[in-house]
Amino acid sequence: MLKISKSVFGAIAALMASFSLQAQCYEPLTGTVLGGGDDVVFGAQPLGFAFPFNGVTYTDVHVCTNGFVYLSNLGVPAPGAADYTPTLPELVAGSPKVCAMWDDLNLTVANTGSALFNALPGKGVITWQNAINYGTAGPVFSVQLQLLASGEIFVAFNGAVATVVGSDCFLGMSEGNGAAIPAVSDFSIVGSSVVTTNVEVFNSNLVPFDLAGQTVQFIPTGLGYTWIPQLCAGANTSYGSGCYTVSDSIYQRFADAAVASAGLTNQSIQFFPAGASYLVTWGGGTYVAPSGTAANLTVAAADDLEVVVTPSIAMPTPQGPQATLRVHTNAVVSWGAGAQTFPGTNNYTPTAAGFLNGVNAGIYAWHDYNEAEGGSGRIKREEVVVGSDTILYITWDNVENYSNPLGVNPGTMQMQLNLTTGVVTIVWTSVDANTTSGFGSSHLVGYSPPGASIDGGSVNLATALPVVTSSLNMSALSLSASPAPVAGVTVVYTTNNIPEFAPTSGLYVAVNIISVGSVPAPGLDLGFLGAPGCAALIASLDVTQSMVGASPSNTVSFALPLSVPAGIQFFSQSAALFLPNTLPNGQNTFGMTTSNAIASLVGAW
Repeated sequence: MLKISKSVFGAIAALMASFSLQAQCYEPLTGTVLGGGDDVVFGAQPLGFAFPFNGVTYTDVHVCTNGFVYLSNLGVPAPGAADYTPTLPELVAGSPKVCAMWDDLNLTVANTGSALFNALPGKGVITWQNAINYGTAGPVFSVQLQLLASGEIFVAFNGAVATVVGSDCFLGMSEGNGAAIPAVSDFSIVGSSVVTTNVEVFNSNLVPFDLAGQTVQFIPTGLGYTWIPQLCAGANTSYGSGCYTVSDSIYQRFADAAVASAGLTNQSIQFFPAGASYLVTWGGGTYVAPSGTAANLTVAAADDLEVVVTPSIAMPTPQGPQATLRVHTNAVVSWGAGAQTFPGTNNYTPTAAGFLNGVNAGIYAWHDYNEAEGGSGRIKREEVVVGSDTILYITWDNVENYSNPLGVNPGTMQMQLNLTTGVVTIVWTSVDANTTSGFGSSHLVGYSPPGASIDGGSVNLATALPVVTSSLNMSALSLSASPAPVAGVTVVYTTNNIPEFAPTSGLYVAVNIISVGSVPAPGLDLGFLGAPGCAALIASLDVTQSMVGASPSNTVSFALPLSVPAGIQFFSQSAALFLPNTLPNGQNTFGMTTSNAIASLVGAW
């Protein structure tokens, strides 16, 4: 466990002092318990100062258990009843009132609920502690009202505040005495008015309560107010992103046939074996029309069928020579002991999950072709010796694309499998643009090795290539934190997806850094250090904790002292180390990845 040094919090306090508007968050000095119960109005409580409101000053408050106070001067004007069903006419009638959460609240003994009052210098504090909505068992929540000698009003809600379905709840104030009913406001955004009576009406059926964990500051401007919502509950908020997500698969998914037609017609892609990977390049292929001796892939025209093909020689692949291949009529060529699978989908609806998690390795030009449709061309195969190479051509020769209703919409595409070198070329000469299929008309092009792969995302193959596919899967370094920070709490930072320091070492090395400043997302790219695509999201290295272990996940603890004030924010980011140049495609010569960052706001409750 590492405690924050006083100098660090000094720096944080200096940073926060630079802001002119400071949230009056939850005041821990809640004072004396007035009592609890249901539908109770307590006697006058002296503020200790004259509170200005609507051009008049008031020295006392009468606290109601239903989440509001009446203003008076030694009981004049007299407080009203303990009203538990707020309405707009009742808001503007009778004595002046300030409503923190005017609702049918219940301060019960079972929940240790109570109303409290404290008169601090220049500030009256009223707290409805451990309240519940009447007729419910919870949630239990707290609300606090602060009246300042300046005329400012602060209403703070803890993160558990909720309203009952069908029950109205009022936040606002009125001078009473028959004031005009105002238009309903939205206090979740900055706004203003020129009159004293202002209100927001919450109702779970219509306007759900959206201020949990926040404070609303009302600043007097003449007879009216400007209001500013501010976050006061402790929170750990992620921003930016980590690096790198490395997948051993590569693909582009075209959302529908129209997009695919524009991107694939008269285009080609090639896969060159490179050890346990493929070098993938865009272009370079030439269509070869089937000869008159080309055989149909299947005896009868078929739809959604996989066929085992045994070429004359085994084809080299990153998984070794393959004596048999599996050709699917929906344009997937795979190799493995059993039939190819498409987890999470069917064989005629291309999805990233189906592609990434197939049991077999395969090269995909995946689309819902329908050779069995009347008038369709056939899927053909033939082996041809070209110089010293033997090439297996599989051609979707004017084959129909599934549509609804069925119509004339064929496409032509060819997979060229060089059985001698292992090079695979896909050539599209025409790609139908019909998008009417109820099963989707997408295309997915790429390569995936056997088993589950991390999703590196769909890439634009025409611009992203050439690349060498990775021999590893690696998710981006990620950071999370819990619980929400408040004084005296220990925040645990968890770093996940730490890469192995060296291949097969079983060692994982990382650091977690706390900073008093941040660099807004997307952050400062660290390409100048040799870590392009990784970003610095914090401004300084104020507290650093190392993590060394045998797991790709690790934690550090960060203890907040009891003296840390609410409203302070600090930031954290993790970095992981590995041997330089061990990531694919030479994308990191420094040997470091970075995580997303966490902005931690110290809350008051």
